[in-house]
Amino acid sequence: MQALTDPEHGLPLELCGHRDLTPGGSLGLVLLKSPDRSAALQLRYDRIDYPIRKHRAEMFAAIRRRTSALTGEASLPVMPGCSGTG
Repeated sequence: MQALTDPEHGLPLELCGHRDLTPGGSLGLVLLKSPDRSAALQLRYDRIDYPIRKHRAEMFAAIRRRTSALTGEASLPVMPGCSGTG
């Protein structure tokens, strides 16, 4: 996300939402929008559940805190003509 939204080298987009498609599911969605809301990019990803090793637990917790601070785990807004499931 940082590379995609980098002010100098990225796209002119802002992170607007991040959530699991279904709570506890493996499919996640991220929504990026242009500041004037004339463009949107929705990214989908599939998580592979694997045990988080102790030495990585803090890193994953930090990523989650950072994402939540930016988006508040906000629901993705409805996009006309698009379904949340593709």
